[in-house]
Amino acid sequence: MPARLLVAQELAETFRALGHECRIRIVEELAHGHQGELDVHTLVEILGVPQPKVSQHLSVLRHAKLVKQRREGRSVHYTLSNRVLASWLLKALQFLDTRSHDAEELSKAVEDVRLLWR
Repeated sequence: MPARLLVAQELAETFRALGHECRIRIVEELAHGHQGELDVHTLVEILGVPQPKVSQHLSVLRHAKLVKQRREGRSVHYTLSNRVLASWLLKALQFLDTRSHDAEELSKAVEDVRLLWR
């Protein structure tokens, strides 16, 4: 398989895994919370999303090899497989910022998030 096709397929799979706002929020929370590790119950509290939904999103991220899990008793703790992902998303804010010149609300939100995610 040509290298460019293989890379394009892998990137498309990563984008699909990140293709939901809840999964992006999970990645960012894992990047910035509690030494980079959070359990499902903490993610449920932070995100305000029911536990089954959080677990489904974590499953998508796990199958895409974007997060790892560790069991501790009955709790499952998650970490990013590669912390570069969080900085990659931070850089994506630059793209949003260039799109948001017509939308003042989005521009302000991008700036607020940029400060949170640093």
